[in-house]
Amino acid sequence: MHTYNDPSTGEGARRRLLWLAFLTAFAGVLYLIETALPRPLPFMRLGLANIPLLMLVALRQWRGAMVVAAGKVALGGALSGMLFSPVTLLSLAGTAAALAAMRLACVKRLRLSLVGVSIVGAVAHNLAQLGVVRLTLIRNARIFYLTPLLILLGIGTGLLTGWLAHALLLEAGRRGGHGGTTTRTDGES
Repeated sequence: MHTYNDPSTGEGARRRLLWLAFLTAFAGVLYLIETALPRPLPFMRLGLANIPLLMLVALRQWRGAMVVAAGKVALGGALSGMLFSPVTLLSLAGTAAALAAMRLACVKRLRLSLVGVSIVGAVAHNLAQLGVVRLTLIRNARIFYLTPLLILLGIGTGLLTGWLAHALLLEAGRRGGHGGTTTRTDGES
């Protein structure tokens, strides 16, 4: 009998593709919800669309996280009408930095919870975006005065998104979904 954990089978590959498509669509819906929420600062977002990425990070599905991250950036850009704008470049840089930092935090076995890994990713996301803004849009070093604020915002948003991703994984585990760590399919740990 073939299982979800065997991506070499036709059924396993289909299920994995559906899982990644679902998470990408979920990220798109969260992006739309977040767009409708009021922002205390013009550049501040909660990062709700990163919850599906955090779920994949928790399951150590790194390749899947990269696929969903690319889909999230493209879908977010398309839904906002900003696909070929600096906003998408900022999103791509932040998402790539967040994934790299979260992977490093997991590989180095820092024993962080998912919330801790989420905070690492959110801070890396904010700092990468700040660097890209400095290189491409605002060519003044004073932009780095925002660094402490962006670190604090990253801690807060990372805490929120990490907690929500953890809660979703627990609920999925209770319902027999993809919430357990036995659903790894890319052979990575």
